[in-house]
Amino acid sequence: MEDAFMEFCGLANKNDSLKPNEVSFIKEICFTESVNFLVHLGFVLCSLVGLVVIKCRRRSVTTFHIDSGLRGWIHFPWHNIRWILTFFYIFISACCLADGILSQVYSMFDRPFIYIPDAAQLASCVLSIIYYDVAESANAPMFLVLFIFHWPAAFSINVFKIYQLYSQKFITSDLTFLLVCTLVTVYGSFLILELGVFFKKGYFCPGYSRDIPPLELQDPEKKFHQPYVNVLSQITYTWISWVLKSGYRKPIKMEDLGKLPQEETAQKNFDLLKMYYDKQKAKKLSGRAEAQDLAKVYFKAFGGPFLIASVLKIIGDLAGLGGPLCIDGILRFVSAESKESEKGIHFVSFWEFISNGYVLAFLMLCTVLLQNVCLQISYYIVIRDGIHIKTALQTMIYLKALSLPMWVVNGGHLTVGQIINHMSVDAFQIMMAAFMGYYVMAIPIQIVLAVLLLYMQLGYSALIGVSIVVVLIPLQYFISKQFASIQRKTMEYTDERIKKSNEMLQSIKLLKLYSWEGLFVKAIEVAREKELKYMLKGAVYVIATLFLTQVTPIFATMVTFSIYSSVSGTPLTANKAFTALALFDKFNAPLYLLPMTVKIMVNAVVSTCRLSSFFNAEELKRTASVVGSKEGEYCLTHPDTSDRNGYMPVELVQTEGKDFPDHSNNCNDSLDHPDKPHLDSLITDCNGATSDESNVNDVELLPSCSNGNVLEIHNGCFTWDRNSDKSVLQDISVKISRSKVTVIIGKVGSGKTSLISAILGEMKTVSGHVVWASANQPLAYCAQAAWLRNASLQDNIVFEESFDEERFQTVIEACALQPDIDILPAGRLTEIGEKGINLSGGQKQRVSLARALYSRCSVVILDDPLSALDAQVGSHVFHQGIMGILKREHRTTIFVTHKLEYVEQADYIIVMQDGKIEVQGSYDDISKQSPDLVKGWKSLTAKSDHEEEKESEVEVGDEVSKMEKKPVDNLRGKLIQEEEREEGSIPPQIYLRYARAIGIFFTSFLIFAVITKQSLLVAVDFWLAEWSSAGNHSETTETQYGNNVGSAILNHFLYGYIGLTCSGILCALLSSLAHVISGIRASKYLFTKMLKNVTTLPLRFFETTPVGRILNRLSSDFKTIDDQIPSNLERLMWHIIMCLSAIVVNSIVAPFFLLPVIPLFVLYYFLQMYFRASSRELQRLDSITKSPVFAHFSETLGGLTTIRAYRHEDNFFQQILNKIDYNTIAYLYLNTVNRWLGIRLDFIGTSIVFASALCSLLTATLGYLQAGLVGLAILYALKMSTYLNWCIREFADMEMQMNAVERVNHYTSLPSEQQLKESHIGTGSDLTNWPQSGAIEFNEVSVRYDVKLDPVLHKLTLKINPGTKVGICGRTGSGKSSLALALLRIVDNFEGCIKVDGLDISSVTLDHLRQSISIIPQDPILFNGTIRFNLDPYSVHSDDELWEGLEVAQLKPMVSELPEGLNTLMTEGSENFSLGQRQLFCIARALIKKSKITVMDEATASVDMETDAALQTVIHSAFLNSTVLIIAHRIRTVMDCERVLVMEQGRIVEDGDPQTLQQNDGLFAKLVKATRC
Repeated sequence: MEDAFMEFCGLANKNDSLKPNEVSFIKEICFTESVNFLVHLGFVLCSLVGLVVIKCRRRSVTTFHIDSGLRGWIHFPWHNIRWILTFFYIFISACCLADGILSQVYSMFDRPFIYIPDAAQLASCVLSIIYYDVAESANAPMFLVLFIFHWPAAFSINVFKIYQLYSQKFITSDLTFLLVCTLVTVYGSFLILELGVFFKKGYFCPGYSRDIPPLELQDPEKKFHQPYVNVLSQITYTWISWVLKSGYRKPIKMEDLGKLPQEETAQKNFDLLKMYYDKQKAKKLSGRAEAQDLAKVYFKAFGGPFLIASVLKIIGDLAGLGGPLCIDGILRFVSAESKESEKGIHFVSFWEFISNGYVLAFLMLCTVLLQNVCLQISYYIVIRDGIHIKTALQTMIYLKALSLPMWVVNGGHLTVGQIINHMSVDAFQIMMAAFMGYYVMAIPIQIVLAVLLLYMQLGYSALIGVSIVVVLIPLQYFISKQFASIQRKTMEYTDERIKKSNEMLQSIKLLKLYSWEGLFVKAIEVAREKELKYMLKGAVYVIATLFLTQVTPIFATMVTFSIYSSVSGTPLTANKAFTALALFDKFNAPLYLLPMTVKIMVNAVVSTCRLSSFFNAEELKRTASVVGSKEGEYCLTHPDTSDRNGYMPVELVQTEGKDFPDHSNNCNDSLDHPDKPHLDSLITDCNGATSDESNVNDVELLPSCSNGNVLEIHNGCFTWDRNSDKSVLQDISVKISRSKVTVIIGKVGSGKTSLISAILGEMKTVSGHVVWASANQPLAYCAQAAWLRNASLQDNIVFEESFDEERFQTVIEACALQPDIDILPAGRLTEIGEKGINLSGGQKQRVSLARALYSRCSVVILDDPLSALDAQVGSHVFHQGIMGILKREHRTTIFVTHKLEYVEQADYIIVMQDGKIEVQGSYDDISKQSPDLVKGWKSLTAKSDHEEEKESEVEVGDEVSKMEKKPVDNLRGKLIQEEEREEGSIPPQIYLRYARAIGIFFTSFLIFAVITKQSLLVAVDFWLAEWSSAGNHSETTETQYGNNVGSAILNHFLYGYIGLTCSGILCALLSSLAHVISGIRASKYLFTKMLKNVTTLPLRFFETTPVGRILNRLSSDFKTIDDQIPSNLERLMWHIIMCLSAIVVNSIVAPFFLLPVIPLFVLYYFLQMYFRASSRELQRLDSITKSPVFAHFSETLGGLTTIRAYRHEDNFFQQILNKIDYNTIAYLYLNTVNRWLGIRLDFIGTSIVFASALCSLLTATLGYLQAGLVGLAILYALKMSTYLNWCIREFADMEMQMNAVERVNHYTSLPSEQQLKESHIGTGSDLTNWPQSGAIEFNEVSVRYDVKLDPVLHKLTLKINPGTKVGICGRTGSGKSSLALALLRIVDNFEGCIKVDGLDISSVTLDHLRQSISIIPQDPILFNGTIRFNLDPYSVHSDDELWEGLEVAQLKPMVSELPEGLNTLMTEGSENFSLGQRQLFCIARALIKKSKITVMDEATASVDMETDAALQTVIHSAFLNSTVLIIAHRIRTVMDCERVLVMEQGRIVEDGDPQTLQQNDGLFAKLVKATRC
C-alpha cells in the first residue's frame, strides 16, 4: 500500500534527489490529493448507481405523459443558478487539470497526484450536472441527498488544501493556490444552494408531494417547450430536434407545430402594449401619444428582455476580443525558447500558465465558445421580443382600424393601402429595430475596446489608423442619412405602386371587359419606374456603404502597418501584426452593421411616426350617455342602459389635435352589449376626465327618445369631409317608431344612403344629435353594396350568431335562396369567394339581406336591398322577409328603396331631396300634404306594374353554374384554391431564372469580381506574414549588412503591401457595384414579366385567387427581391469565398490541419442538409400564413360599417388574434431552428479554431513554421468560425428569399388568356373599322368557365341582325350572362364559333375584340382619378363628347355643379358618389364609346324609377345604330326591345318579339303573368 502511495506521489524514483522538507511537503499534499481523489471517485460511483435507480424508477412510476425528448420539464429551486455555477465549475476543473498537466510537463519525474485527482474532479463535476438533470426530470428531489454529502466533503478537503498551500507561502499569483481558493468558493456556493433546496422542497418531510408540471406542458398540443427545458437544452436548443427530424423525413405542416404558448400569443403581448400605451397617453395633457411617447411604450412593454439581450451581446463581444489576445500570446510562445524541466514539483504561476501556447489555444476555445453562446442567446431573445412587438402592434392597428370613421377611410385621409402598410411594413420595420437595436449600444463599446487594445499593441500608429475609421464613420452616417431620405421617397412610390396594383386587381373583371389592362399596366410601370429611379439613387449610397464597410479596416490596417516602424522605431513582428490584424477585423462587423442599423432605426423612427399619427387619428366613439361641460367633454357610462336613453356613436372624438367645431364630443368607448365585454374596454380612452371626475353640476342633458320611438335625430347636419363647409345632410329631424317599417325614398344622389350612414354613426356630425332609446345596441345592416366574407354561404348568413336550423331555413325561403343553394356544389357550405366574386349582384344582395333577417337584432337597416332583384323575387323577399319575418318579430325596420310600389305598405315614409327631408309621414299623411308627389309615384308604379319582369336574379345562375359539378377536389364547395406551396429545396431552375434576370454578362462579372477581390486580400495577408516574419530578423540584418539594406527590405515589403491592398480595394468597389446593379436589373425584369403576365391571365384565375395573395407577390415578395436578395447574395458569396480562403491558407500552412477538419466539414455538410429541409418548409409556412392575416384585415376594412353595426368587433378581433398567432407559430419555430443550427455551427467553428491553433503550434514547435504563418492560420480559422455560421444562415436565407422568386416565377409562367384560347390571328382582314354593322352570329357554340367544369351553354345557334335591340331573360342558371361573356371571350368557347360582321372572333386579338364592344356591368366600378379619366382613359374624345354623354346619363347637372367639373377627383372606392350615380357614370362611359355592339348587364339596377324611365328613352335613341344586348330586371326595358331571347339551362327556348311571345303560352308569358301577380 505504501509503495502504491509512493508511486502515486512520484517518490518511487531513486534518481529523484529531493531535500527532506520537499519530500515531506510532497507527502502532505499528496495525501490531501489522495483524499480529494477518493471523494470525487466515491461521488462518481454513487451517482452512477443513483442514475440506474432513477431510470428504473421512472419506468415504473409515470405521473404525467411528457414527450420523451423533453428534458427538465420540472425545475427545482435555483435551477438556472445551479447550471451557470456548474459551467463555471467545469471550467475551473479543466484549468486545474491543465495546471496539473503543465506542472507534470515541467517536472522531470512522473507525479500522478498532480493531475489524476484533477481528472477525477472534472469527471465528478460533469457527472454531477447529469445526475441533477436526471433527478430533476424524474421529479425526484430526494435523490439530491447525495449532494448534501458530496459538497461538504469537497469543500472541507479544499479548505485544508488552502491551509497547506498557505503554510508553504503560496499566494494568489500562484495558479494552484488561486484555483483552490476558487474551488472553495464554488463548493461553498453549491452547499448553500443544496441546503436551500432541501429546506424549501422538504422532500424528506411528512406530507411531501411531487410537483406537477406547468399547465402548458400538460397540453399535448403545445409543443414549444423552450422555457421548460434545462439550461443546456435551452442553450443548444436540443429539445427542438424533433422538428428537424420530422422535417427531414417529410415536409412540415402547420398541424405538426401545435399551439402557441400563452406567453407568445398576440393577446398577451397586445394587452401589455395597450396597458403601457394607455398609461403614457394618460400622462399627456393633450391625450395624444406622439412618436417619442410610442417609442417609450415599446421600451416599457418589451424593454426587459431587450436589456438582458444587450448585456449578453456585450459579454459576447468582450469574449470575442479574447481571440486576438490569445493570438498575441501564442505567437510570443512560438517565438520564445522552450523551458527546461525541474527535478521537484513545479507549481505553475498564473502568468506562466496564460503564456503557454497550448493553454492559450484552450482559452481561445473557451472565449470563442462563450462568445458564440452569449450571441446566440441574445439573438433568440431579441428576435422573440421583436415578434412580440410586431404581433402587439398588428393587433393594436387592427383594433384602431375597427374604430376608424368611414369619412377617414374613404375621404382620402387614410387609404386602405396605407392602413394595410401600417400593419405589414411599419410593424415589420419596428420588429427589425427590435432585432438590431442593441447594436446601438454594442457597436460603440466594441469599437472603443478594439481601439484600446490596438493602442496597447501598436501605440500611436494604431491611433492614426483608427482615426481613419473614426473619420469615415461620420461619412457613413451621412451616407445612411441621405439613403434614409431616399428610402422614404422610395416607400412613397412603393405605396403608390401597391395602391395602383390593388385598384387594378380589385377591378380586374371590368378591366378585362373593357380591355383596359394595358392602361393600368402602364400606370403601374410608371410608378415602378419612379420607384426604381429612387432605388438606383439609393444604390449609389448602398455601393458607397458596402465599399466603405469592406475597405475601411483594410485601409486603416495598411496605414497603420506602413507607419508603424517609423513611429515606434521597432520592426513589425508577427505577434503585433496578426494581433492587430485580428483586432482590425473586429471593425468589420461594426462597420458593416452600423449603416444597416442606422437604416433600420431610421425606418423604425419613420414607421413609429406614421403609427403615432395613425393611432391619433379620429375615432368613432360609442357611449351609453354623453354629457358636456364647460371645460371639457366627459362620459357617463351606466351599468345598465337597456331601459334608458342612449347616445348613438355619431360623435367624433378628436385625438389628432386638429380644429373641430365645438359640437364634437369626446367620449369613452364603452359598448354595453353583454356579449362584448372585452373589446369595448380596449377602444382608445377619451380625452378628459373619467366618469368619477365628472361634476354633476356641469352636466347638460341631451334630448332623449320619446316613448315608443327607437331613434330620434334632432336638427342634424352631417358631412363626410370634416374640412368641408357644406353639409351633405341638412336640417334632419326624424323619429323612428319602434316595431314599425320606415321607408326612405328619393332620387339618385338625394342623400338616402348618407342618412343611413348618419344613423349608423358613420358620418361626421356638424350639429344636432342622434339619440337612441337603447345605447349601442347591435343593428342588423344590409349595405347597398353587399359585403360578403370569404367563408361559406352559411357562415355569411349566420355571421357569428349561434346556428338555428329552423330559423336558417325560414330565412332562406324568405330570401328565395333555396334554388341557388340547390345548384351550389356543396349547398349552403359552398365557399363564397373574396368579395363574393363567384356570386352575382343579386345573390350577394340576398345573402346580405338574409344575414340581416337571420340576426336577432331589434333594429334592421336595409339600404336598397331590392335594387339587384327582379320584380318577382323582389316582391317575394319584400313580403316574406321584410313584411313577413321582420313584422312578425316586431323588429324596427328602416328600408331604403327605389321600388315605389312598396311605399304604400310602409308605416312611415321619408322622402329625401338634395340632402334634406322633403316630406315625411305615413302614406295617408303624405297624400294629403303632397298629392302631386303621390300622384307621380302612382304614375311610375303603373308603368312598372305593366312591364316588370324577372331578371337580375336570373343572372345569378350563370355565375352559380360555374361551380356546378366540380371535380372531386372541389366537392366540398371550396372555390378559393389553396396557395401553391412548393416542397423540397428550391430547384436550380429558379436560381438560373434569377441569373438570367440579371444577365449572363453581369452574372459572370459578379463572380469574377468577388473571386478576384478575395484572392488579392489573401495575397495581402500572406505578404504581411512574410513581412512580419522578416521583422523578427531585421535587427540582425541591419547589423550584418547596414541600415540601407534593412531599409530596402522594409520598402520592398511596404510597397508590395500597399500595391496589393490598393488592388483589393479597387476590386471591392467593383464587386459592390456589380452586386447592387445586378439586383436592380433582376428586380426590374422579374416585375415587368410578372405584371404583364398576371394581367393576361383568365378571369377564372382571379375568381379562385384572393386579391391579397396576388398583391402579396407584388408587394412583399418584390420587397424581398428588391432589398434582401441582392444584399444577401453579396454577403453569401463573400463569406463562401472567405471560408474557402481559410481552408486553403490553413492547408498551406499546416497540411495535417485537414485531418481534423475533413470530418468536421462532413458533419457541417450533413448538418446544413438536415437543417435546410425543415428551415425552408418553415419559411414557406411563414409566408403562407401571412396571407390570411392581411386578407382578413383587408376584408375587415371593406366591411367596417357592417361589422360595427352588428357589434361584431369582438369576434373579428378574436379572429385576427388567431390568424396572427397562426403565423407566429411558424415564425417562432423558424427563429428557434435557426438558433439550433447557429449554436452547432458555432461549435464546429470553435473546433476548427482549436484544431488550427493546435496544428499550427505543433508544426511551429517542430521548427517547420514561421511565427507569421502561425498567426495567419489562426486568424483565418477565427474568421472561418464566424463565416461558416453565416454561410449556412445566409444560404438558408437565400433559399427562403429565393422562394419569393419561385412564387413570382409561378405567376409569370401561368398560361395567359391568349395562350389558352389559342387565337389564330392574321386573317388578312382590315380590322381598323371592325365591326362596321354589329351583326352577331353564334354557330353551335358551347361555353364553359373552366376545363374542369361542365358547359353552361350547349351548342347555341343564334343570329342577331345589325342594330337590333335584344332583351335576354331566363331563370336562374339559364346562361344569359354567359352568352354575353362568350361574346367577349371571357369564358372558354370550346366548341363552335362566334362571328361578328362575318369574322370569327377567335381570329381577333382579345384587346381589339373587347375594345370594339361596350359593356355596362352590373357592379359600377370607378377608378381613383378624375371624372375625365373614368369616362375616357385614353383621352381620345373631346370635352363636348364627354358632356354629351353625361347629359344623356342624367349626370350633367350634378357634374356641372362640382368646382373642378370633369377634373373632379374620385376618392378611393368612389365613395364621394352614390351607387346610383356610379352606375350612371358607367352608362355615360359606354355612351361616349359609341360601339356598334353594346351589352347592358343590369345597367339601371341602382337608380330610381324616374331616372330609369328617362334613361331608357335617351338610351334607345343614343344606341340607335348599335346592336344592343340587354340583361335587365325591369320589364319595360325588355318589352321595348325588338327581340327577346328566353334561355333555360344554357339553351334558347324562346325567341321573338316581346308582344308575340307574351301572347304565347310559353315561359316568357308565364314570367310576365307571374310578375303582374
